[in-house]
Amino acid sequence: MYRFLSRIFILLIASGFIACETKPSFIIDSNYKSDMGSYEKSLQEGRVKYLQLAGLFKFDNAVHLFGKSSSDGFSIDSPTAIDSIGQFEYRLTDSGNPVIIFKAFEGVPINTEDDYSIDQTSLALDESGTSAPLFFKDLKWQVITRSGSHYLRVWDKQHPMVSRFNGYEWFPLNPDFIFNAEFTYFKDKKEEEVKSQLGVNATTTFIGTVEFDYNGKSYTLHVGQNGFTMVSDDTSGSDSYGGGRYIYLDLPEDNGPVTLDFNKLYNPPCSFSQFTTCLYPPQQNQLPFDIIAGETIKRL
Repeated sequence: MYRFLSRIFILLIASGFIACETKPSFIIDSNYKSDMGSYEKSLQEGRVKYLQLAGLFKFDNAVHLFGKSSSDGFSIDSPTAIDSIGQFEYRLTDSGNPVIIFKAFEGVPINTEDDYSIDQTSLALDESGTSAPLFFKDLKWQVITRSGSHYLRVWDKQHPMVSRFNGYEWFPLNPDFIFNAEFTYFKDKKEEEVKSQLGVNATTTFIGTVEFDYNGKSYTLHVGQNGFTMVSDDTSGSDSYGGGRYIYLDLPEDNGPVTLDFNKLYNPPCSFSQFTTCLYPPQQNQLPFDIIAGETIKRL
């Protein structure tokens, strides 16, 4: 009888070790809370450039007036804007290349990034389809390219959203949504179309997958460059943002273990600014359960 009970005791201990190896217990201690506090603060500080957004306009083959009163052009409703700032001339060459010329209206001081004054300039696009910025007081604008189309993006340092937006609430820190996961690089990067805030599909690059177990089932997410991962779950559209949430993973140099911490899920810029071009999670990154962790859509 003693030997029988001893064997059971040994088996229980062994199974306990196996369970610990399969799903370790993550502890939400004071250090973790402090790190998450710093993480949330850094997110809020990084959002300023999106909170300053004052306009997003699509170019077509035309002359576009630019200013506060340009109801038939690129109209900026923001504190720094004046009625008439200038105009853009946009056309495509026979080879499909854009020609974009900006002309300032008389008496309106426009500066380059190097603080040179200009009256007129041709806005060349770099390899990413982005032009050099131009400035008028606290306004800044530049051309960006999304899905083959060209847009004017405008910022205003005095935009009221900067002071008005205090952030979102977060779910309580949840150790059940921290996983020891496995990352695997694709042999070749994969290009895939995903939906976007602009209402058109955008091409994005995935470099590998992260696999984890939850409630006895295995799940796989596609991971983008630099560990950028888009996720949606059964809270999307109710307790969390309907367009999904984002997280960055610290990736190994080779295939191997990673920590997948859903407490770090955060809302994309399109959750608080209409002038963004956010990407939405692909089909394979839509998880069929509630992730009660990360940022919510309830404003502070």
